[in-house]
Amino acid sequence: MSISAWIDIHLSSSANLSAADLIRQFAKEGWDYTGHNGEVTYLPLGDGDNFNWLSEAVDSAHIMNIIETKQAQREIVGIQLLRRDSEIGCDMLMFNTNQIGFSLSMARKSIQTQGDLDITDFSWYLERILPVFKHAGLRVERVQCEQLD
Repeated sequence: MSISAWIDIHLSSSANLSAADLIRQFAKEGWDYTGHNGEVTYLPLGDGDNFNWLSEAVDSAHIMNIIETKQAQREIVGIQLLRRDSEIGCDMLMFNTNQIGFSLSMARKSIQTQGDLDITDFSWYLERILPVFKHAGLRVERVQCEQLD
């Protein structure tokens, strides 16, 4: 049985969010969107709600153009983020200008427990995600963490 874990972040309704700028801010703070294989994993233009992720080698300007176009067309923006200092990553989904979700799917960080408990270490993720929003000048109103077995 696999575990699903995610974090939902809701920003102030007055937030003026640029998806591309937020991704650039993540890159400044220890997150990469280009994997070790040189590919970027993202939701392509016109994906609708199908979540047909695409992985390909694209340059930064091209992926930012796709993200800006998706946001302008009010599509869900999705990109895979990887921590530079570990193998841990997540899929970031921007549903609209104030709701952002993180699916904690890649080498999910767990709390060390005795027995067979497998609990996501949400603190580890929040310590690395929340400062990005603060440094981008965005006010977080609500954070929700969930895990399903």
